[in-house]
Amino acid sequence: MAKEIWSWVKTIVLAIVLALIIKNYAFAFYIVDGRSMEPTLQDGQVLMVNNFIYRIDEPERGDVIIFVIEDVPGRKGNWFTGKNALVKRVIALPGDTVSIHDGQVYVNDLALTEEYIECEVSDDLPSITIEEGEFFVLGDNRHPGASMDSRSFPRPLKLSDIVGRVDFVILPSPHKVD
Repeated sequence: MAKEIWSWVKTIVLAIVLALIIKNYAFAFYIVDGRSMEPTLQDGQVLMVNNFIYRIDEPERGDVIIFVIEDVPGRKGNWFTGKNALVKRVIALPGDTVSIHDGQVYVNDLALTEEYIECEVSDDLPSITIEEGEFFVLGDNRHPGASMDSRSFPRPLKLSDIVGRVDFVILPSPHKVD
């Protein structure tokens, strides 16, 4: 009897350790909470996030990412980590200059082509240059007040804040995220 219990304990501990390793270093699942990425992502969808990719590469413009950031005004942190996991799209990379005027996002003085949005940005943003190791992100939902993103964060998004790249929507209808 004791041998069987010990066998079960070892199996459960091994399963927990493997699950934690996979979650932290390979991939994890997140649920979309809110409308900030509509029409690309919908509230309640389950996402598969590649946690490994940014250990060997850096984010690219257009990547949809999950990141954690503390002290986001108006949001409570996760009960476990005290941080907020957010999903947004990378708009500008280190060294880029980004601005928004007349409803259009500009990166390095070129208008950004964004087929994934439904409306223009309502607020202007003066030109800012993104520092090394930092990124500028926006939600795909550009309606006023629909997305908390780099325009409203208390500090720039850093590479160390990024958890991973959203690769697939698992539920309710599986598909690759572009």
